[in-house]
Amino acid sequence: MARYQKGYLRERSGAWHAVYYTPEGNQKSHRLCDSQQKKAVVNRLFDDFMREVNSQAGHSDPMGVVEFWEKDYLPFIESNNNLKPSTVHGYKQVFAQHLHSHFGTIQLQDYKTPMMTNFLTRLAKTLRPRTLNTIKWLASAIFAHAVATGKCVTNPIRDAAVLGKTLGHGDTKSYTLEEAEDIISALVERPDAQLVMALSLFLGLRKGEIQGLKWSDNDGEFIHIRRAFSRGIVGEPKSKKGKRALPLIQPVRGLLMMWRAKCPQEQVWLFQNSEGSPTEGQPGRGALNMDQFAREVIRPALKKAKVPWKGYHAGRRGLGTELRALTGDSTAGRDVLGHATTQVTEVHYEHRLPETTMRALKLLEAKIAPSK
Repeated sequence: MARYQKGYLRERSGAWHAVYYTPEGNQKSHRLCDSQQKKAVVNRLFDDFMREVNSQAGHSDPMGVVEFWEKDYLPFIESNNNLKPSTVHGYKQVFAQHLHSHFGTIQLQDYKTPMMTNFLTRLAKTLRPRTLNTIKWLASAIFAHAVATGKCVTNPIRDAAVLGKTLGHGDTKSYTLEEAEDIISALVERPDAQLVMALSLFLGLRKGEIQGLKWSDNDGEFIHIRRAFSRGIVGEPKSKKGKRALPLIQPVRGLLMMWRAKCPQEQVWLFQNSEGSPTEGQPGRGALNMDQFAREVIRPALKKAKVPWKGYHAGRRGLGTELRALTGDSTAGRDVLGHATTQVTEVHYEHRLPETTMRALKLLEAKIAPSK
């Protein structure tokens, strides 16, 4: 489909001309009327002519950015099987919170780079760089899709930038090793909660990866990460490198054995709710709701023991920091956390960890104080 074009007026040789482009990209000029005509008449003739040009090119009326998001881009990402539900949910939140009101009624072909530059520069007074990058990335993705589908010609977001200073990066929460041990002690009456937190604190599993564990993923020596939940839907881990096998170091091994003794042998999920086992039509059925579990079990116990709750993800951050301190580099941490870029993790779909990483986890195991 040919692109919609606005054209422009030019006065030449005593007449007004409409300047436009042919479908082949050649510029042409069409005489509208002599230059003595009133401007209102000239504008009406110009609008009528450009409407005819766009009609002959088979192009409908221009589309607004918000309309394009609602009718084209949002359905596209919602139907993209490569995107996790949490990712789509995040995009929708960013658009609703920041971009919907900004784009307003602006049409795709009318949006210019300085508009986004000014918008980001204003936001930089209150938002941190990571949030700004997310907003810009989504806006750019919308326009890139519009270019790819012929709704506009160029992507005006690509060269936009924040002019001036930005806020510093915010501090991310993480648990120290001492805090991790305090958490396990505070949950002594709930071995299931102890194991949930130990998997985060000492093996670096994501919340969705913990929720997705089955007893069949435990072979006695390793816990195999094969699936993960994302906004209630079970699927693949976050990335190819997320499929990994982690050694069962103490205290994870002991807590796992303790929890196994309390669970029915027929239980499928490592942490199961009252719904029971998954079925063919409901592969995620029966898995524990991690947010509800934190709200009803973990957080009250930590509050009673006066131990801070920083969220599941704080365990991963703390583990990465600890492994770097033990080994002197980030290789082991990246492998354990499932986002390594080394050759081993790229080649193997599910792998046992490199020897250096295994040693790092053994160092961590030796450093962890005995259970209180």
